[in-house]
Amino acid sequence: MSQKFATGLFITWLVLLLPCLFLAPLSLMALGDAGGSKANLFVLSLWTYPVAVAIVAIFRKKAPEIAFLPCVNIVVCVVSGL
Repeated sequence: MSQKFATGLFITWLVLLLPCLFLAPLSLMALGDAGGSKANLFVLSLWTYPVAVAIVAIFRKKAPEIAFLPCVNIVVCVVSGL
């Protein structure tokens, strides 16, 4: 993977981080109705997304492939069905 592609992907993750910071506190409402495992997966993926972006920011120069790490959070959020 080229360094330009990894940088572009990282910038995309940073742009997507902004709405995530506003939605994270609201995600607690998903746990209110005893949503079960789907709600837990949604909250977990939303709260760990900034951590994944921080890991990418630290290690993207050494290993550009790590730029795909936040995809895991997005896939879990979609699979959870919320």
